[in-house]
Amino acid sequence: MAILEFRGETIIDPATIKSVLASHRITYECWGVRTMEDPSAEGVLATYADDITRLKSQHDYVTEDVIALDPGTPNLETLLAKFLPEHHHTDDEVRFTVAGEGVFEINVSQNERVKFTAQPGDLIVVPAWRRHLFYLTTQKTIRCIRLFKDKAGWEAHLPYSQAGSEERALHFA
Repeated sequence: MAILEFRGETIIDPATIKSVLASHRITYECWGVRTMEDPSAEGVLATYADDITRLKSQHDYVTEDVIALDPGTPNLETLLAKFLPEHHHTDDEVRFTVAGEGVFEINVSQNERVKFTAQPGDLIVVPAWRRHLFYLTTQKTIRCIRLFKDKAGWEAHLPYSQAGSEERALHFA
């Protein structure tokens, strides 16, 4: 399950994680790990279909897919390098971790971040325009369901050269 590091504390209680993140307009849900008869992308989506349908109807997401990264992924380090610098997307970043783990460091103010380690069974929604960064743990493995309002909105935007820029401050309202 998830691990949240914030203000010098390490939090592992799902209800507390949900509360802390919600206070910063970040959604967290624990869908749990389910047994899959079919490990293909279609099988993963079918296993979590009820939760996917609920999220799509609540938040106007229109499409979903499954992404997998592991040490055998061609150009893995180059792919990951795109998301290590602080960036944002114009669409929500919706990730449900099926396997492996990844770390989101998400800005909650101009000067403060939460560090969220997603593990199997965890869903996180980083709101559109929220500055964050992402990297894999030492496992170098993650498999996620992603949901989109518009696939084009998921492009990483890296424009900020100054941590305290006025433009950066606009994304916490």
